[in-house]
Amino acid sequence: MSYVKQLVGMFFLVIAVCGGPFMLYTVKEEIVFAPEEVVVRTVYLIQQIATGSLGTYYLGDNERSIAEDILPFAFSTFELLFSSVCIAVVASLVFGLFLQRFGMVRQLQKLLNLISTIPDFILIFLSILAAISFYKMTNIRIITLSPTSDSANNWFPITLLSIGPTIFLMKVVSLKYVQIGGEDYIKTALAKGMGIWHVLVQHVYKNIKPFLLADLKKTIAITVANLFIVEYLLNVVGLTRFIFSKNAPYQFNSAVMGLLGIILLSILVYFLIRLVLYLFERAVVYK
Repeated sequence: MSYVKQLVGMFFLVIAVCGGPFMLYTVKEEIVFAPEEVVVRTVYLIQQIATGSLGTYYLGDNERSIAEDILPFAFSTFELLFSSVCIAVVASLVFGLFLQRFGMVRQLQKLLNLISTIPDFILIFLSILAAISFYKMTNIRIITLSPTSDSANNWFPITLLSIGPTIFLMKVVSLKYVQIGGEDYIKTALAKGMGIWHVLVQHVYKNIKPFLLADLKKTIAITVANLFIVEYLLNVVGLTRFIFSKNAPYQFNSAVMGLLGIILLSILVYFLIRLVLYLFERAVVYK
């Protein structure tokens, strides 16, 4: 029952966010507060859902059905989210934990700590400029900036989307590695002649895991925040297209469906990553 209440609360929170432009706006330099506009649009949306339709939206001058496009859009967004978070988790464990003792890895972490001072949207913008320069030098196109064309590939958006969460999660794991590595029980295990891999997996990983899971939600939140920028700039056909319809006015129904879909996909990605970590533990830690 509590989950139902949370879903209902999330739905109305999305309604409030997406209805902001209709509820609060200016007319001749005067602020107008009209909550009834949101109520009317919400009632219409619920009626559409009750009849098995999610309504329509405009993509440029073309009117399209939300129900027909939402699944392929959601799959594309899920691919970006899940792949990016997986890269962040794997990279943080490999370089922040299992290879932490190597000097080259520590130098890489210092470089990433320096890069982390740059906001994510600037890193994305610089990466796009680098891709443009690469195209000018090699005539190989890896991005599409034309608003009338879709993204040229998926690997480049995934790479850009994984930068922010990877840097964040690697810093968390590296910090906990340093803290846990100095504990007495770790020194005792090494003094007893236990192998470094055994100590890392059986002692260090098990103590880092709670912090990893605690910051997994923040990692997904960073990924979702960057998702809006990456999908829009690189013309990825994803759920954000319902929210930022190019060459079309802002549309309430599609914005609600797009934002609600992104939230649900974020929850799905969270549980899938936890499942992946569980399978990793069953295969490696508790074998």
